[in-house]
This record gives sequence, C-alpha cells and structure tokens, in this order.
Amino acid sequence: MGGTCFVGVLSSHGEEGLVFGADGNAVRLAEIFSWFGGPGTSETTKLFFVQACRGKELDDGVELQADSVSVSEEDSFSPCFSIPIDSAVMFATAPGYGAFLHPMGSVFLQTLCDLLEEEGGRSLEVTQLMTRLNYRVAHNFEAKGRELGGKKEMPCFVTRLTRQVFPFADRLKEPLPL
Repeated sequence: MGGTCFVGVLSSHGEEGLVFGADGNAVRLAEIFSWFGGPGTSETTKLFFVQACRGKELDDGVELQADSVSVSEEDSFSPCFSIPIDSAVMFATAPGYGAFLHPMGSVFLQTLCDLLEEEGGRSLEVTQLMTRLNYRVAHNFEAKGRELGGKKEMPCFVTRLTRQVFPFADRLKEPLPL
C-alpha cells in the first residue's frame, strides 16, 4: 500500500479547532483527524486542506509580525496534536484569523487549483507546493471594499510527514526517505 495518498478538502464555516457541518453543528477537527489514524490507514499519506475561519481577527498584512495572536497557545495547537503520523494539514489561515472568499470562491482553494493547473505544478513535492501556496495567498491577495479593504490572508501548514510526497503527480512516485 506504500505510495497511496488520501486528499480531503474541508470547506465550511469554522472556529479554531472546529468546522461546522451542513446541519450547523460543530465538529472538532481532532475528531475528523482521528478517523484517519487507525491501522487501516497507517500506510496511506493523508493530506487535508481546511478552508474555514479559525477566529475573528483580520490580518492587516505586515512585513514582520510578532507573536500577537489573541488565542491561547493551548487552544491554537490542540488540533495539531491530533493529526495522524504521515499526515499534513493546510489551513486557509493562521490560528485566530478569518479566511476570505471572493467571487471565484475561496482564495485559498482557488490558488491551490491555479498552482496545480500550471506547468509543473502537479509534479511538486507537497512541502514545495504548500510553500508556493503560502507565498501566493500572502503576497497576491488583498481584500477589497470599505470595511475589509487591505486585509490579508496567510495560510498555515502543519505536517507530521515522515517522507516526501508527490500527491498530484501524473505517475505514482515512490516516497523518498528523508
């Protein structure tokens, strides 16, 4: 089973550590991640893309920012501890902050799709792809309008991967040891 990869996209409203189902009920990300941590998925790499707010703060976009997030350290990292081994989660935004939509949909997910459609994008190793996604969203997106004009979004990548992963490559590549 080596070399298999599961990719899940969670796109919903949310708060730190939670997403809301279609029924409006909150579901803890730790619970969702736990469904993929059993022996049946131990040989499968798991990637999650989470398009949801993680708080209500808005990012003003600065060149250099100190650790000034308003959520407690315990709250902001608790879902990260539940991520199974050989898994990675790409959040649309940092802990405590809101995520944006534009007329084309999610800034975060649309940028991911754009990267995958570009020449060579599908052949990137996942950490390279996520770094490019971070860069594009952080540097190319800026909210418009009277109330939100100038606000930014900065994705956040959390990994427990133990090997290189090429999840979108046209042909299956054997994971390389690190």
